[in-house]
Amino acid sequence: MPAAQGVMRWPPDGANLVALSDDDDLPLPDESVDRVLLVHALERTEQLRPMLREIWRVMRGSGRLLIVVPNRRGIWARLDRTPFGAGSPYSSGQVSRLLRDNLFTPERHTLALSLPPSNSRMMLRLAPAFEAFGQRWFPSFSGVILVEASKQLYAIPPLRKAAKQRGTLLPAFPQIAPQRREDDTETAGPI
Repeated sequence: MPAAQGVMRWPPDGANLVALSDDDDLPLPDESVDRVLLVHALERTEQLRPMLREIWRVMRGSGRLLIVVPNRRGIWARLDRTPFGAGSPYSSGQVSRLLRDNLFTPERHTLALSLPPSNSRMMLRLAPAFEAFGQRWFPSFSGVILVEASKQLYAIPPLRKAAKQRGTLLPAFPQIAPQRREDDTETAGPI
């Protein structure tokens, strides 16, 4: 849990499984996590780039990152009484650019929460139909963007191959000692 938020014990009965840490200093070893789920993180953190770099550090090479972030065009981000009403909303392009800049590859994205925020029981009963309608006809106005990304890894050739290639590309030249000319004279003492 983010340090600024404070910790809540979970699960209520049994050993605590929650840790309190700074966004840019996770108490996990390198490459120890397969999946990372970020909900209410991108829009609320003050340490955006350091947090993403720290997540990159703890993720395995085959790991996946799933981000849920408020949609800049959606109603959910415009109302203070919703969970996505605080912080900075994003567009799909902004999230993709942010991920690429921090060594992640966006694999796919989708939109969700087409139903506007409501406490009406009738609206909640109609939620599945409204979601289907919104996804088909007004997807860009959905409440949240879901992005799945993978960790970017770059292949580096092994040193042995690089040394062999270097040897074939740059042939070795024999060392030639400088020859003295007859008009060269040696000087006595320092110059």
